Amino acid sequence: MLAYLVALGAVGVSWWAVMVLTMGGFLTTAAANILNEVLEKDYDRQMARTANRPLAEGRLNTSDALLLAGFSSIGGITLLALFNPWTAFLGMVSLISYAFVYTPLKRVGPVAVLVGAIPGALPALIGCAAAEGQITLLGITLFAVQFFWQLPHFYAIGYLGFADYRKAGFKLVPERNEKVAAGILGRDAVISTLVLLPLSVVPYFLGATSWWAAALVVILGLVFLWFAWAFRSAPARKTALGMMFFSFAYLPLAFTIYWVGRQLL
Repeated sequence: MLAYLVALGAVGVSWWAVMVLTMGGFLTTAAANILNEVLEKDYDRQMARTANRPLAEGRLNTSDALLLAGFSSIGGITLLALFNPWTAFLGMVSLISYAFVYTPLKRVGPVAVLVGAIPGALPALIGCAAAEGQITLLGITLFAVQFFWQLPHFYAIGYLGFADYRKAGFKLVPERNEKVAAGILGRDAVISTLVLLPLSVVPYFLGATSWWAAALVVILGLVFLWFAWAFRSAPARKTALGMMFFSFAYLPLAFTIYWVGRQLL
């Protein structure tokens, strides 16, 4: 939704459109998550963090879950299609790539994280496409910001949940001697947050926000880099939690700043 507002600019906001876009995205995401749980219900039972999911516990059967996923996907894609064909197409790509590409790759290797970051970042591109009616440089830029934001975000989660993931056979983070390769995770987290810095100013050069908004997002990125560097220097639960919790704040703050900056151009 925030990417939609950024791309819309100073044009009058239709909150009805915002609600339709939000609901379309929610239903599409719900369908992908349900399919993910259908495919992984046997593995979810082996992990403490997922053992109480409806399918894993047997509170919901597979047939009902698939029916729910079907209705959610139809509803979500239909709502996205009310904007333009691009939003519907990108919504479908997000659903399929998450459920049927990312999900099985989780048992193959850490490449799954990079692949999963694509459907994870598509909401930004969908929001821009909904506002602009096409794929633009702004949409690609916000997609890239959300893509690279996800990497340190998940590296922190992967580090903290390594034992649980390994118990279920998920190979989401690099390993060394049957332990998480924290040095590799820290290095890649630092690289990802460094990439966010130049990306932060691109919306300004595209005329989508003000210079001070871009500067504030760069400052946010520097703070994110500090948390990533702290994790790289001393990988531990404390530094991983710091990076994870700041990642929760970074993306909504950055997109909100871009939007406010555009309103005040």
